[in-house]
Amino acid sequence: MKIGITERGDAALDFAWYDKLNTVSGAILITKGMTDDFIEKVLSAYNNGHKLIVHATCTGWGQSIVEPNVPPYPTQLSQLQKLIQKGFPIEQCVLRIDPIFPTKNGLKRVCELLDMAFDMKLLPKMRVRISVLDEYPHVKQRFKELGFAPIYGSSFYAPKSMMDDVCNTLSRYDIQFHTCAEPYLNRPDGLFVHSGCVSKIDLHILGLEPDPNMKTNMQNRNGCLCLSCKTELLNRKYPCKHQCKYCYWKS
Repeated sequence: MKIGITERGDAALDFAWYDKLNTVSGAILITKGMTDDFIEKVLSAYNNGHKLIVHATCTGWGQSIVEPNVPPYPTQLSQLQKLIQKGFPIEQCVLRIDPIFPTKNGLKRVCELLDMAFDMKLLPKMRVRISVLDEYPHVKQRFKELGFAPIYGSSFYAPKSMMDDVCNTLSRYDIQFHTCAEPYLNRPDGLFVHSGCVSKIDLHILGLEPDPNMKTNMQNRNGCLCLSCKTELLNRKYPCKHQCKYCYWKS
């Protein structure tokens, strides 16, 4: 079994995944800019029997200095709603807040987009996945070039105080938040579900039976919970047209 995913780029900017669907048992398509062309591609594949899950990434920072070419979150949520209204199952959609900026303004934007998603009746029917900003050295440099100091000082990870702020903010909502490679986000009240970006939850939703010998974290990333059936559908190894300043690709 192989489950394709589009982590090396944006599935709405690069349709290379479409012709590879016959090589995988299912696919998880991730986009920050859900265009009408992408919606039609997804519906075409879905109506042809392909097993798909769509992650609509929405951080609240679209059209800002850190996401200059990403649409604003009301546009992304409206496009997600359009996909569902055209017949794609809401159970196979995921609102992906990736990354969360664990600052006062960053968490304010997260609340704004979550509130809008509830108002639009997208939540609580669909899953929500989150990730907190990783501040790579090259990302710190980009932030400095924009004129503001790195968020975490010399550290790569958010400090505990910021992680606590994330937990306290998200606990206002009566939903669970799925996380992968975020071991510092943990609470006894079940606020967080620790699952891979490709997980047994996804296999169940797609109607697939997991191999009992399937392993996790074949990428050897700290805290990663993704199943070993995960395979990349895009070949990009450089920043996409969105030009997000926190992108893990250097140049």
